[in-house]
Amino acid sequence: MSPSPDDTVDARRTEPGRLRRSLPLIGGAVLATAGLVFGSLTVANAQSGDHQPPSIGQQAAQVQAEDAYAPVNGNTELNVNVLEDQVEHYYGSATATYPVVGTVTIPAANSNYAKQMKQIVDNAESYLSAARHAYHGAGKPAIVLDIDDTLLNTYDYTLASQFGYDAATNAVWIDNAAFPAVFDMPQLVSFAADHGYSIFFITGRPQSQTAATITDLTSAGYAAPESGHLFLKPSTPPSYLHCAKAPSCTTIEYKSGTRKYISSQGYTVVADFGDQYSDLLGGDAGHQVKLPNPMYYLP
Repeated sequence: MSPSPDDTVDARRTEPGRLRRSLPLIGGAVLATAGLVFGSLTVANAQSGDHQPPSIGQQAAQVQAEDAYAPVNGNTELNVNVLEDQVEHYYGSATATYPVVGTVTIPAANSNYAKQMKQIVDNAESYLSAARHAYHGAGKPAIVLDIDDTLLNTYDYTLASQFGYDAATNAVWIDNAAFPAVFDMPQLVSFAADHGYSIFFITGRPQSQTAATITDLTSAGYAAPESGHLFLKPSTPPSYLHCAKAPSCTTIEYKSGTRKYISSQGYTVVADFGDQYSDLLGGDAGHQVKLPNPMYYLP
């Protein structure tokens, strides 16, 4: 995306190698890279008393409508190559070397992405500190986090795959722990744990990648998940998941159903962190924290 962290670029992974920009937004609302949203208020705006931005649900509905839009004038659509260049400018360029995968391009520490993530994490720590101090809930306080592009950044794979996606080649990156940590997120997870929050992880990765996922997290600087606190998507839904087209579950059904299960185990989800709106919708999410991801869109 463009160098400004407030610009709106929405990419999707519905077709290998294809990206599409977001259309102009109703009322000038900033959606896809808005960053941190707690309920219907961004932290920055909540503190300054400015207008309320769209809720996560409203943002998700707008992006879904944009994703279904059929242009009638190709000259008004942002060129795909230009959009890819903007995304690369947003993430910057640094290098890292991993076994098998080799030397790859990763986000730069001085990029606009890194700067935006620092602000998000600073705001999240302030919120979690205040929420924990004021917490009087019946359940044990917890946070829930997605993994890919919430805790582990997949930009190097996206570049290597030319903004496409293939499960087999993606597994090479996963098997070799070739995703760096999202900037400042190890700090946030440690902060939450130190302040009495139980940490849960819910990822769309298949259960067959459980061992590799634990290695990926620990290699990137996160503590290993506690037993029963890491959820990967099962091929057959467990009894606590209720999916309209079982055995297939949508992302929202899977993630919200798993959060509801976590709540049933005596926890209160205070905040839910994800880079996709589908990570956050469906209930039992507490405060919804949207992280930036202009690379792809998963409804």
